[in-house]
Amino acid sequence: MEADVVYNTAGSLNLVPPVLRKYWADFLPAGRFDDWYGAAGWFQSLSHDDVSLAGKWLGFEHLDLRQYPSLDPATPPEDILLAAQRVIETEEKERLRDLAYQFDLLIGYPQNDEDFEFWRRYLRDKVTLYRDHPAHLAVFSISRAEQIDSALRFLAAPATGSPAQQAQRLADRLVEEPFLVNFLPAVDNQVLVELFSSGTALPEGKTLQATASFVERLKIFGAKVDSVLRAGRSDPTAGAAELESFIADTGLDQKEDIKLFFDLFKDRDQKAAKDVTFALSNETIQGLMIPVPFQLRTILDPEELLSKLGIESDAANQSSVRDGIALLVEEPSGNFQVDEPFLAAMFQVVAERAEDDPLETALLLMDSPFPLEGMILAQPAAASSIFKSDREFGLALVRNSDSLIAPPWRIMYRLVKTDPSLAAGMLAEFQRRGEAVLVAESLAYLAYDKDRQERSSLLPISLEDDGRFLDALFKEEGAEWLAARLSESVELYRQRVSANEVGADFLERYRETLEFAAAFLDDRETGKGLTEIIRRAFGMP
Repeated sequence: MEADVVYNTAGSLNLVPPVLRKYWADFLPAGRFDDWYGAAGWFQSLSHDDVSLAGKWLGFEHLDLRQYPSLDPATPPEDILLAAQRVIETEEKERLRDLAYQFDLLIGYPQNDEDFEFWRRYLRDKVTLYRDHPAHLAVFSISRAEQIDSALRFLAAPATGSPAQQAQRLADRLVEEPFLVNFLPAVDNQVLVELFSSGTALPEGKTLQATASFVERLKIFGAKVDSVLRAGRSDPTAGAAELESFIADTGLDQKEDIKLFFDLFKDRDQKAAKDVTFALSNETIQGLMIPVPFQLRTILDPEELLSKLGIESDAANQSSVRDGIALLVEEPSGNFQVDEPFLAAMFQVVAERAEDDPLETALLLMDSPFPLEGMILAQPAAASSIFKSDREFGLALVRNSDSLIAPPWRIMYRLVKTDPSLAAGMLAEFQRRGEAVLVAESLAYLAYDKDRQERSSLLPISLEDDGRFLDALFKEEGAEWLAARLSESVELYRQRVSANEVGADFLERYRETLEFAAAFLDDRETGKGLTEIIRRAFGMP
């Protein structure tokens, strides 16, 4: 966690969330960037090669900036890329040095699969580093450095020829250089299979047993993949039956084995793999969502996977649909861009169900991990009908939303953009039920709308809808009611500004957004009345 904060903010206190800055003020300087917009704009302005370099040092590569295509770049006070290059080069060379001086401690006893996989990732990383710094190990006088240098030089060379030819070259080199056996985990799978299948006598090494075990698994699963695909090419049902038998014999709890099989399966023949997988029973697919959620999403199309999970617009069994939604949401692929089309397809199914029966759909979503915010953004009309279907269910959906990712006030914020009148009515009802904090937070969520809209027109922001929302509150609840609610919201955030929990500009941005939203109203008198209420809430004449 601590290292992530430093990495993801480029070691800049200015980029640490205000509420956390008091914990980091003694450890981090203000930094090279004043705010996230400038930092992200600078990152967007980099060339492809510079992005790769910066990504090794800063966590900006993980930002989803698709809705901010053209931010104004900041100009760091020093050449940050030169600094990054120096730091990264020093750190990478140190990792090679650590390999040389700590090799016998690092290698341990990788006799089980977990240690083997770690050693494989570790060695492959060192091969990559060696390509960037091929002369570094030669400066050390210890014998291990010379042996490691030779091994990495061989592995870092461009691979040429077939896997069998590469395996033969490797076998010949092992005769001359037995120490290379410790680096076999870094070798590609097919080359390893060819090497171990050739009958070549291999020198002993601490990784040999684990490598041999891994290769044996490759051979077994590779043969099974070929067998399933052979059957499936002519008859997907027959291939699916064989695959069902393999899964039952292996056990879904053997996650690494199942994952290895499906990795080989999807890469060997994409079309046949899709046909066979789709022919599997729904129950089997649902069981596979836990060990291989990524692989299933790369084999099946969104509509295909959803149908196997029971997420269909005409499915009669509400419970099975709810269970399918839970599986899809709670077993992500690990890559949000891979997940997006599957979530979009799920939102479409829910929208179709809402068109037929919005109240039943609201019941379906209650007490489920369903991502409400995504639904509101993707299917605004359907989402509105769900919230309107029953007041109690609508309020409960907001109240019980994900407190971390999409708290109630964030859901209310999205509803403002979808149906301002609905959002106003729900907010007033929350106030009547004594949920003043939810009301204050929901109003304050509008604060940066004007500022953010000026930075990108792609954001789902509408100052016009903000104005309609305020107008509905003004007309339905009255001027005094709205003045009181805004004053409570402003006071809450005035305290947070004083405590350095939000940005110092929060209240100014908040007022600007509300005033601009009011100015968009066609009714000049209402706009004028709202402006007076807003200014009074912020303590202005």
